[in-house]
Amino acid sequence: MNLIGRPILAVKIIDNTKTNSNTVEYLAHIKRGSLLTAEVIAKIQLNLDACGLFKSVSIFWEPMEEDGVQGARLIIAAKDKLSWIIAPTATFNAPIFGGGLAYAESNLFGRNMKLLLYGTYTTADKMLLLYFMDPHIGTTPMYWRFDVIARRDYIREYSSVDVHAPRVARATNLDTYGVGLMFGVTAARRLKIDARIKFYYDKVNTPTCYNTTNQNGYGTPDVNAEQGGTCLAPAKSGMENTMALQAAYDGRSTIAGIVVGPLARAEWTYGPRWLGNITGDYHLLNLRFQWGLRFFKEHNLLFKSWGNVYFSPPFKQEIEAGGEDLRGYVFRQFRGDTSFRATVEYIVPVFTILGFSLRAIAFFDTNLTWFRDIPRQVPGQPRVDPRGTSFRNFLPDTPSGVVRDSWHNGLGGGVRLYLKGVILPLVGVDLAYGIESRAFQYYITIGSAID
Repeated sequence: MNLIGRPILAVKIIDNTKTNSNTVEYLAHIKRGSLLTAEVIAKIQLNLDACGLFKSVSIFWEPMEEDGVQGARLIIAAKDKLSWIIAPTATFNAPIFGGGLAYAESNLFGRNMKLLLYGTYTTADKMLLLYFMDPHIGTTPMYWRFDVIARRDYIREYSSVDVHAPRVARATNLDTYGVGLMFGVTAARRLKIDARIKFYYDKVNTPTCYNTTNQNGYGTPDVNAEQGGTCLAPAKSGMENTMALQAAYDGRSTIAGIVVGPLARAEWTYGPRWLGNITGDYHLLNLRFQWGLRFFKEHNLLFKSWGNVYFSPPFKQEIEAGGEDLRGYVFRQFRGDTSFRATVEYIVPVFTILGFSLRAIAFFDTNLTWFRDIPRQVPGQPRVDPRGTSFRNFLPDTPSGVVRDSWHNGLGGGVRLYLKGVILPLVGVDLAYGIESRAFQYYITIGSAID
């Protein structure tokens, strides 16, 4: 019997061994009473494929009658994926080397809840992270998230003199301990609005300064002399507590690693003095846009762009560029309070064997990052900008305003190894050439994405 055009009177979920049936129906976005059409079936199929919880989804229907109305019972056969994984991670990207271990559960209690326990130990940071998210409280459009972090960041600040062979001017260990809580609502099918509050304590440890004019990069006379004869810390220890509002339209779908559709996100972060932070009042404005296009079934073109404008940000929250977000340059080679960056990537399939897929990628990254207005350098005196009960101490050769060396570009290629049923690539390898640095950099990650 042809039931196309009949109302959907009931929904039956089968083959789901873990995911709650109400959760399956919620993720499918089925409206009982709507007419059964090819477009509705295709949309349900796409929604369930894109959520990442099922290794296969089949949809069929049968006739039924309810209160004298002739209609259809929709039957969804949703076979669950393995929802948890314990996986090692590793990063190789000079000067960053190290690894970690992650436990991730993407379907906690069969209700699409997310749990991540992650520990990492690298030359750039040491971190313990607990992250929990309920993307829909029950079957409501409300969601919430909770996270706890303990982290030691080894932050290198580079001299701006030589982009080709950057030298460390100051290195500082910064310890962070904090918690964050977020609540949000899915206001429309793809539109989410949320608010977050976090309480973080940042401990700025005693830094080490270097003489960047020496050929070997060691010694301290230059940086020290320009700061009054001592190696001063970039900022002061204390609480950095913030509130943030975010609105995001996420029209993307990711199926078998292919990303299709747009993402637009705007975020405002406010660090108020009355919330206890030592930097005083500051504001961080962030915009992000991404669009994914699919060609020839498995070819993927991605365009990504970011815009950031910060007003008196703490040292820890300044914009950083270089590394996997600006390939062809050293990790955190550039800093600023204003930034625009964009990336274009084209990804093509190479082969698929036994569930493993190898894909090749070509990319171009461009980045403009700068400090809009910082105190001028007075010879022999610290370059300090007072902020609340704290301060920001800038390096002697940091440019103020946009200069030619604020803009950097990189291009290159790489490969990604995927496993069917796992969204993130198992292995990512990139080789990039920095146009301004005139140098090659390589980036290797295991167990996480170069994204």
